[in-house]
Formats: sequence, C-alpha cells, structure tokens
Amino acid sequence: MSKRKRAESKSSIGGLKEDENKLLDLIRSKEGMGATTFEMKLETKIVPALITRSIASLKKNHLIKEVPNINNKGIKHFLAVEFAPCKELTGGDWYNDGTLNIEKIEDLKGICVAILDSAKDRVVTFEILSTYFEKTKDKLTREQVKQILKNLVLDNVIMEVTSNGLGEFSSTRIGQVCYKLTGRKSDNGKARAGAFASVPCGACPHIALCSPDGVISPTTCDYFQKWLDF
Repeated sequence: MSKRKRAESKSSIGGLKEDENKLLDLIRSKEGMGATTFEMKLETKIVPALITRSIASLKKNHLIKEVPNINNKGIKHFLAVEFAPCKELTGGDWYNDGTLNIEKIEDLKGICVAILDSAKDRVVTFEILSTYFEKTKDKLTREQVKQILKNLVLDNVIMEVTSNGLGEFSSTRIGQVCYKLTGRKSDNGKARAGAFASVPCGACPHIALCSPDGVISPTTCDYFQKWLDF
C-alpha cells in the first residue's frame, strides 16, 4: 500500500506556503514598523533558512517590501505593501529616501526669517507663522513649524519670547508666544524679504484680540488671506 504524499499547507493568498503565510501575518501585524528577520525568528520559531526563502517569495509576489532603518542602516525592516513606513524608520518629514532634505529645511527657515524681518514690530506670533504654512503648498503641520522655529532658535537667528503687551509687543496679546530676530541676519531671509513686505498683522488694530479659535483669527482674516495669496 503506497503512502499518500503530504500536501503542502496553502494560504488564501495565491497559494502561499504555511511559513510564508505565517511571516506575512506577522509583518502585517507590525504595520508601519514592519518586522526584522530577528523578530521573525523570535516570534515564529521558523528556522533562518526558511525565513530567507519565504521573504524572497513574498517579495517576488509583491506582498512585502524592504525598508532600511534611518537610525541603523544595517537593519532591514520588511513591511506589507499596503503600509507606509513610520517616521521611526524614515526619519520623518525632513527626509527623502533616507537623506535629510537640507535644501528644503533651509528654504523654510528663510521664509520664517523673511516674515519676521518684514513685520512692523519685528515680532510675529506662532499662530501667524503656522497659519501661513498651513495655507501654502508646503502645508506644514503645527509640529513641523515648531521644528523649523526651534532650529532657527538653536542657530541663534531668532528668539522665542512671550508678549507682555508693551513696546514692541503692544500689538500682541499678553502671554502670547512670539518670535523675533536676534539681529543676526540670514541670507535666505534677505533674499525673500521683498515677497513678504505687506505682512498685515503688525499694523492690525485688532491683533491683541486675535487667536486661532477666536472671532478674530488668522484663519478667517481677509487681509491675512490676501497676503498669503500675494
């Protein structure tokens, strides 16, 4: 009596083998962080040779992709194709294909300096700066704007100050976080200053009442919108 040949276990996806399916499930469970070969070995108990073979098969079938870790390029992470790599792997918004986009960062820093340089009292609130970038093609988040401003503060090009409502802060609300130039000029800022010469906020009689959620707000101000369009 002949023995029946043992059938290979298949998954519901295009006839994947059992080991391949198990790895794919693990990789998908990690979403944007993906899984390393070490994690695959530790969590599935599959022997290294089969892991290597299964990874090659999953890549060939376009079910997973390989993503380097920006903080440790010797470690490879494998992600299911439907997930985008998380910031821990890519380095965040300021990286392109694992390389820091210095040109873009310097360009954005130059725009911030130019806005400050052209403001009436040389003082601009964080709300005005963040609203500007939310409405431009860059569409930066508030957190990204904070990172750019922090970079300028560390460069000693600008300083972060809190309005006391007096002198140069007379047009800003007491307690508002503002930014002003330290006196050290930026080449990028000088080059772009002319484009922002009509900043309306410094001359606005209602700026002390202006807030993101208030009746008067940078997001609803017609004058500010015209400035952005310019």
